Amino acid sequence: MPDLITAAYAKRRINQDSFTSGEDDTIDELITAVSKAIQRYCRRQFDAQTFDQLHDGTNSSVLALREFPILSVARVAYGPATVLNVTNTSAANQRATVAVTSTGLALVRVASGVITTDAPTFAANVTLAALATAVNALGNGWSASVVPGHEDRASADLRATQGAFDAKNIHAALRMHINELSQYEVNAERGWLIRGYSDPDFEDQGAVWHGGWHYYRIIYTAGFATVPEDVQEAAAEWVAALFWQTKDNPASYPELPPTHAALLLNPYRKLRI
Repeated sequence: MPDLITAAYAKRRINQDSFTSGEDDTIDELITAVSKAIQRYCRRQFDAQTFDQLHDGTNSSVLALREFPILSVARVAYGPATVLNVTNTSAANQRATVAVTSTGLALVRVASGVITTDAPTFAANVTLAALATAVNALGNGWSASVVPGHEDRASADLRATQGAFDAKNIHAALRMHINELSQYEVNAERGWLIRGYSDPDFEDQGAVWHGGWHYYRIIYTAGFATVPEDVQEAAAEWVAALFWQTKDNPASYPELPPTHAALLLNPYRKLRI
């Protein structure tokens, strides 16, 4: 995550006429540390980021995303199902595994203590059919087959990370969320996706977020385009407190976060139930 404030902002709260190069380094380090501490204290991100998350069904009309406010929703997919099976049947290999990475597959085989990794990419094999063909072309016992009906699906829709799954003489099943949700409403400030509106024109009325563990894959952008001013002020005050602490008594530590900084941050803190 980027720092929540600039060094110039922090220096205005420190209120010192000039700074040595060593003090500049200290301030930069404190800003980074405090930015991370605020994220942990509030249990949320503040800068706008894109998230790719799995969510369980709630059996209610509301599904609360982990980050908010929501800026946009790119995809709500559901119904994970096996779409690609990978195996290695070579007697020369004592171990074989397959994993999904952010760029493709990682196929690892171990033969007489020698580890070999093959990595067919999504970019070079844009469909599942093409990816299976690439695996089959590797030889050394590797083979792959697409579950019928899914051959033309985008290989990049396989979500990292899956695996590493054992593929030695068994089918390692790679899964994908194969359905797209057509209707939902967004409560951007709370970070909620809502189904089951009572509007008679809303085809999904009465629906809930059904399904079990990791039933939904949601890709969305959340956070603030500009970090809120009170969060920036809290960060600056916290940095200033720590800066003066290094001058006064580095062996002791001030309250974390300082009382006034906590008052500024508390409205942004995500509560745990």
